[in-house]
Order: sequence, then structure tokens, then C-alpha cells
Amino acid sequence: MEKLKDAPAIAIVLGFGGLIPFVAGAVGLAIGGPAALQAANALPVYAAVILSFLAGGRWAAELVLKGDEPRASVLTLSVLIALSGWIAVLMQVWNRPGLPLNAELAGWLILAGGFLVQYLWDRSAIRGASFPDWYAPLRLLLTLGAVLSLLAAAWVRTGFGL
Repeated sequence: MEKLKDAPAIAIVLGFGGLIPFVAGAVGLAIGGPAALQAANALPVYAAVILSFLAGGRWAAELVLKGDEPRASVLTLSVLIALSGWIAVLMQVWNRPGLPLNAELAGWLILAGGFLVQYLWDRSAIRGASFPDWYAPLRLLLTLGAVLSLLAAAWVRTGFGL
């Protein structure tokens, strides 16, 4: 966490500002009423957009670092992470009683898992010197905020019932 002090102020402000919809969505779900319906629709879509943003950053970094010979594994993982967010939203939209699994819960867990996978991938890139040292503690805090918000939303909406 010591290296976080080296982060540009704009990265900290925008990063933590980006957590506001995560926390507000989880709180909106907990409050109930009309706010819960809005949050149940908005939070997974926002999470999928941010997950795609992070994955796209890795795609772009790969093109900058590897130029004309980008690694297929990096580009593929970027696409898979982005698609996982879209699939998670679709699962929540298509959730119906009587399905063999709780698709809404699965969607929340896929989103949370996507953020964890992206964080672990970003952490390895930081160790490989692709990103500045301050990025690791910032990503850790932002990932924790997003994942905890998504898990809280999953609990409020489903009680983790499969």
C-alpha cells in the first residue's frame, strides 16, 4: 500500500469514483423498493462495462508492448473476460423459476469472478513491469470494492441460494 502514494491523483479520484456505482448499487438493493429494481438492472450492466474496460486495457497494452506480434493468449483472455461480463448479464436477464440453477446468482458470481481473474492477471503484469508499481495497490482496493459490492448484491438478491 506504500506505493499507492505515488499514484497520480487523477487515477485515485477516477478509480474510487468508479466504485460509487458499485457501492450505490449494493446499497440500493439493500434498501429495497424502487431503488432495488433500478439497482438490480443497473449494477450488473455497470459491472460488465467496467470488466470490459479493464480487459480492453490489457488488449491495448499488449498491442503497445508487442506491436505487430501480440500474444494470442493475451488477446484471447481479454476477449473472454469481456464476454464473461456480457454472459453474466444475459444470465440474469434470462433467469426464470424452474431453471436447473439460479442463473441470477450465477451471473453475480461470474461478474465477481471476472474481477478477481482480471486482478490476478493485472498483478502478474505489474510484476512483469508492464504497469507502474502504484497500480497494484490501487487495483487491489478497487477490485475488493467491486467484488464485495457484487457479492453483497448477490446475497441481497438471492441469499446465495442455488
